[in-house]
Amino acid sequence: MQEKLKDIQEGTSKEKIDLRKPNDLELRKKAEILKKSKNILYKKTPTVKEVKDLSGNGKPSYSYIKGKAYKAPKFIGNILKIGIFGFIIVFVLNSVSIYFQGKSLEKEISNIAYEGISYLVDAGKSATKIQFENALETFDKALKNFSTAENDLWFISKDKTFYASDNNAGNAVESLLQSGKHFAIAGKYFTEALDEFNKIPVFFVSKNNPETTQKVSITELLKKGLDKTEIALKEISSATEKIKNIDEKSLPTEIGSRITLAKQKINEVSGILKTISESFPSLLKLLGDKKLHRYLILLQNNNEIRATGGFIGSYAIVEIQDGYIEKLDVHDVYDIDGSYKGVIEPPEELKFFTTNWRFRDSNYSPDFKVAAAKAKWFLETEGGPEIDTVIAINQGLLKDMLEISGPVQVGSFGKLNSENYNLLLSFIIESKYWGAKDPKHILKVFIPEFKKQIMKEENVGKIMSKLYKAIQQKHIMAYSSDSQVESLFESFGLNGEMNKLKNDEDYLSVISTSVGGTKSDQFIEEKIYHNTTIDKFGTIIDEVNIKRTHLWTDAIYYQWKKTLESYGINKIPDYVIDILGRGRNKTLTRVYVPDGVILLSSTGAEIQTKYDRDLKKTYFIFQVEVKAGESKEINIKYQLPFRLDFSPMVTYKLYADKQPGSRGSILTKEIHGNEIHNLEFYPMDQKSSTNKEINYETNLVYDRYFSSIWEK
Repeated sequence: MQEKLKDIQEGTSKEKIDLRKPNDLELRKKAEILKKSKNILYKKTPTVKEVKDLSGNGKPSYSYIKGKAYKAPKFIGNILKIGIFGFIIVFVLNSVSIYFQGKSLEKEISNIAYEGISYLVDAGKSATKIQFENALETFDKALKNFSTAENDLWFISKDKTFYASDNNAGNAVESLLQSGKHFAIAGKYFTEALDEFNKIPVFFVSKNNPETTQKVSITELLKKGLDKTEIALKEISSATEKIKNIDEKSLPTEIGSRITLAKQKINEVSGILKTISESFPSLLKLLGDKKLHRYLILLQNNNEIRATGGFIGSYAIVEIQDGYIEKLDVHDVYDIDGSYKGVIEPPEELKFFTTNWRFRDSNYSPDFKVAAAKAKWFLETEGGPEIDTVIAINQGLLKDMLEISGPVQVGSFGKLNSENYNLLLSFIIESKYWGAKDPKHILKVFIPEFKKQIMKEENVGKIMSKLYKAIQQKHIMAYSSDSQVESLFESFGLNGEMNKLKNDEDYLSVISTSVGGTKSDQFIEEKIYHNTTIDKFGTIIDEVNIKRTHLWTDAIYYQWKKTLESYGINKIPDYVIDILGRGRNKTLTRVYVPDGVILLSSTGAEIQTKYDRDLKKTYFIFQVEVKAGESKEINIKYQLPFRLDFSPMVTYKLYADKQPGSRGSILTKEIHGNEIHNLEFYPMDQKSSTNKEINYETNLVYDRYFSSIWEK
């Protein structure tokens, strides 16, 4: 039995995989297969990497463009070697005078080329940190040095001898230097475009502060970035034209491979620029350039969990024109639902608790693209305005924003802060403390004051950092019927779409919908155990165990009582405490799995097998009810509809999607081999592993991906 490999890392290892044993050709063949299989072991990492903070006036600017960190192409570091090779060709084939001319320039050109490379690398580092002033200055220096090196190599490009007409090395030197020059120009304009792009959050926040009187067109300012991106794209295209003329196959292997790498890196940078160029028009649309852009903001309370995050108790209509918020109105969802008299039949999964579908239950699908389109349809059908973009925001995000804004004064009631807002808002609304006619009036008082405090330029960096984290955790999702804008949301990881599967991939997503009318999901701890067994025939059996525990205690009640009394609220009805968390937690749970699975057994609930036509996935559906201080377990065992093909190795892959709005279920994942052996696995931070099983303990704060390579 061969030993477990230790040297495969996520796409970065350059070490050779050595499974050789004396006279064992079979293992060497397997090692080569495994090397090729590495690429399918890892989930493709999203282009969204990190968010850099913003600084105030007089400090370096930072950008929110999220993608691969910009690095100067490695091929530039090889220009000198190729140049020297070109010199050797010229020295041998041409006159003695040219030979001596080349020798005298060799050291000078080397210094100039290296200096140009150094400047280009430094510019790349500055652009990665997004310190625009430094990057622009360094790109300028790189351009000057490449131009100087190009001029000093005139005798290679202009030599008209019989031999020089087919001088691949000489052409390579000229083409690479010219390519470097175009690339430096592109870098300069690209950096300037990023600077314009960076102004979006700054302008949007600072100009929409109620105290701002200056009304400059934000969208017109931002269009400058698009123009500069187009120039950068043209320069990159010119660089591509120069380098693609080099025939690397006719050059020595070492040099040819570096030319291939150069072409690859230029294509990567070109792709980044093209993405930005395509994204900018969508951003301008979202900011209301040329025509007003209207948003439907779904204010979801994830203490009462729903498929896309939480119950839609309220919603906002926001209108943006030329980068300015022209309108922001908050509405109670029951007002518009109550005014509509039509009867709409609910989908299969909602018939458990309603016979007449309404806007408040429109977020029934865990795929936000499906749910948001339905929310838009409901609003417009029930008499609301026509909507361009739908955004879902979970109430939990308000805690993060209040940490930035600080306490917000709400009329004469007092201040709401990040620690007490959840209790105070929920209690006032559910108890109708401010009156039964308009129980959510507190939101109409709170939101304008909150907007005034949060929309300040000095808060931009912190806001963007919090928003980025919320996007990753599916607490913010967005949808647009405009395909161009929807494509932008997808590239930013905002669209909330469930993973699409290939025929040989496993899948798990546990989706709960609160149907008991309480806000008790904030006290629910969910543990998910997913066990996979693979046998020598490639048959896969999955077993899922879900344990839900209600963590409410009397200590929470006494803490709430103390807080409410400090705001002059001395009467706390029991029914309100039950609604806010003490009451039983009742959910309709769907366990999404690959289409076509076969249910083998189940315990703990009455399980039904259904098919989601929108998502093309099978799901198991059942009800779970848990009282305070108690737990409930559900177990489901099923067989996947496909078999793995050992030829001689195979990769098992599982996508585990978190539920939007969830605070993060605890996930235990185990993979067992029955008469098969594990060669490698991902991720590497397993709890334990042998050549027959792998154990993980993690959470579903984010979507997760697992893969492993097996052989008989």
